[in-house]
Amino acid sequence: MTTQARTGPSPLALATAGIGVVGAAFGMARYGYGLLLPDIRADYGLATAELGVIAAGSYVAYLGGSVAAATLARRLGPRRMVILGGACAAGGMLLAGLSQGPLLLALGILVGGVSSALVFPPFSDAVALIPDAARGRTLSAITSGTGYGVAVAGPIAVVVGGSWRAAWLVFAGLAVLVTLWAARVLPAGAIGPATSTPPRLRWTWFVCPRSGPLLAGALLIGMGASVFWTFGVDYLVSADALPAAGSRLFLAAVGLASVLGALAGDIVRRLGATAAFASVSLALGLSVGLLAVAPAAPVAAPVSAALFGAAYNLIVAIEVIWSARVWGDRPSAGLAAVMFMSGSGLLAGPLIAGPLAERFGLEAVLLGGAVLLALTGLLSPRERLAASPARCG
Repeated sequence: MTTQARTGPSPLALATAGIGVVGAAFGMARYGYGLLLPDIRADYGLATAELGVIAAGSYVAYLGGSVAAATLARRLGPRRMVILGGACAAGGMLLAGLSQGPLLLALGILVGGVSSALVFPPFSDAVALIPDAARGRTLSAITSGTGYGVAVAGPIAVVVGGSWRAAWLVFAGLAVLVTLWAARVLPAGAIGPATSTPPRLRWTWFVCPRSGPLLAGALLIGMGASVFWTFGVDYLVSADALPAAGSRLFLAAVGLASVLGALAGDIVRRLGATAAFASVSLALGLSVGLLAVAPAAPVAAPVSAALFGAAYNLIVAIEVIWSARVWGDRPSAGLAAVMFMSGSGLLAGPLIAGPLAERFGLEAVLLGGAVLLALTGLLSPRERLAASPARCG
């Protein structure tokens, strides 16, 4: 007996709802900080290490939310879970927009960071209510919501200019709107057997030969990509490669290219999981390396932006599809484990990169991130992701 019948929203409605809240939580509440960082630095006079600590606060909150997400998804149901996540996104960005000092800004970044851990798991459960053939593409489309969020945030930041607080307030308003739509689309009750054991993270997943590489790869990708998200725009501005407005358009280009993450399911089917994951991780490393070594070259910034945006969301989407196969009987808990490891990497990245950048420069830090991302290809899945779900732990 289940808490509700296996009926639910259409794949299109589910995809648009997921794109909206993921775009607000990830593309704005999380990565909006990196987008607006040059103006924040100028306004508050913060050093790179201090800016890295504020960024790390977002990831601390993300980790805490990831630990709680699996249990909350079952107890609250998808609708209330996404409302909670959307409220954190809107509230955190509202605090950042109203801040007059770094402490309230840091609190807003922390509250907003919780949202990205809460809004995705409801959709990993909800896809169980749509036809099997549509699940891979729907998950890939939802994952690409980060790109849509960044693509929308960039032009808004250009329009408001140096008024970075106004940008946060606009982002908060958009978060409210997309949360209302997602709440309308998602079912209210829990999904899955009413008598099943509540899903939880298990340490055995980290040593299981099928889930271990996925979790380790999520950690490394988080670490490598965090330096790009946190310091990429600041590096371009400090290297005089782009003016402030141009640097915002740079992240908008990242967002637009990120939409290609929706093709992850098709790419995995055509190339196979191993080749797809390895190729995309190499492309991700090249994108960050190009930015590091040639920021002022005429084509370096746009090529890096397009390559990073496409590759980052593709590899995250592949991980989501991989996770759904490995933990087919407990998708929320499995995805929460992947998010926890990704968040651990995203937390460690700025904390390590900030002090290293003060000593060796941002170029060296970006190069280190590029190498880490490229090496992640060694952890590619060794199985068909269309196979039956694994049983790890």
